[in-house]
Amino acid sequence: MRTKQGFELQFGVNHLGCFALTALLLPKLSDTKGARVVVTSSIAHRRGKIDWDDLNAEKGYDRIRSYAASKLANALFFYELDRRLRASGSPVTAVGCHPGVAATDLVRHMGPFQILLPPIKLFLNSAEMGAWPTLQAATGHVTSGGYYGPTGFQGIRGASGEVQRSAEAQDPVLAQRLWHVSVYMTGIEPSLPSAV
Repeated sequence: MRTKQGFELQFGVNHLGCFALTALLLPKLSDTKGARVVVTSSIAHRRGKIDWDDLNAEKGYDRIRSYAASKLANALFFYELDRRLRASGSPVTAVGCHPGVAATDLVRHMGPFQILLPPIKLFLNSAEMGAWPTLQAATGHVTSGGYYGPTGFQGIRGASGEVQRSAEAQDPVLAQRLWHVSVYMTGIEPSLPSAV
């Protein structure tokens, strides 16, 4: 599927929409004491690869790969946003979060997997626990540029805390490239200097 603007749906909604909304809100956020931007990524970002030559999935489509790529884009975005906010002296804080794997109604879209959910739920976060990293990122004591999620096994479940992201999600060259591509695709330029 595609967005109204013609972008591959997952990249368009998960990343480009987030990028555009944040860019448009930055002037108001800059005037608001304690403002922060929280970008929701996923543990799926670890296996994400951005196909720079086919961002709109016109040459081929795999929903799992597209999702992981969009979540890597989220992680790169908040990384670069934080770098640029710090470089500009902005009071706005940018952080990322992920819910781990929570037992929610999303399983209804996963075909046969929904049959396996009852026993698997024992190994997943509850929906409530999955919400904690977002709440921590939005309202708790955080480190600017930090990433928050479940601290248990493989980031799947457990108490919320600051967690690691992949090395690729912290690559300044990839982050800047994504920033420039996002400006080009959305036509919206956040008024922040490059963080060289």
